[in-house]
Amino acid sequence: MNQDVHMKSLLDIPEELYMEDFTPMEERLKNTDIEKEFQKLKEEVGSKYFEKYFNSLIKIKRYEKDMIIITHSENYRAIIIREYLHLLKKIFNVSNVIIVAQSK
Repeated sequence: MNQDVHMKSLLDIPEELYMEDFTPMEERLKNTDIEKEFQKLKEEVGSKYFEKYFNSLIKIKRYEKDMIIITHSENYRAIIIREYLHLLKKIFNVSNVIIVAQSK
């Protein structure tokens, strides 16, 4: 493949693909069944740590007594497990919490 063809293929991005700014988890959870609990979590952990570890989450879902959390970093995953697992179980009234880091 010559260089001109390769560059054209890299720059020929379909209009259907576009970049969108990250929306904080707090905004994405408005009017959901776990919005109140998420606000309670914010009060309990404080604004600094809430913004760092929870408002930057990729996903948080609860189904009955189970919860899954997806974070963007293995370090954040480890910290959430170590520091906040019991609090998450208490606030969201769940028994099982799975926390995973999104792979790159």
